[in-house]
Amino acid sequence: MHEPREIESPGKIWVYNNYILLIEKYKGIHIIDNSDPANSHNVAFIQVDGCTDLAVKDDVIFTNNAVDMIGVKVNANFSTAEVVSRNKYILPIISSPEPWSDWYFIQMLPSNMIIVQWVPYSND
Repeated sequence: MHEPREIESPGKIWVYNNYILLIEKYKGIHIIDNSDPANSHNVAFIQVDGCTDLAVKDDVIFTNNAVDMIGVKVNANFSTAEVVSRNKYILPIISSPEPWSDWYFIQMLPSNMIIVQWVPYSND
């Protein structure tokens, strides 16, 4: 569990008890205390490289860690987090923003590497 951080690239959202879990695309999950909806605030961040989706059941967050599916056990107030399960290589590689390039990148990707995020190229 990490200190809260600024939301930069929000993705999917999940409501669990009095909390909002908000994906930070490819980086992890923001934990937002929503017990007072008029004064919700970001309380923690769970770093999960390649994260794009999640579900929660019985205090376990199920999310993708690039091509792996992991279960992260949290306590009721989200002050602790521990990876309790991992299913390796069960999800597809994160697709390129350029659909024509997926085949090329997959063929060129060394066998010991996994894509966890695509970032736009800049000449600046």
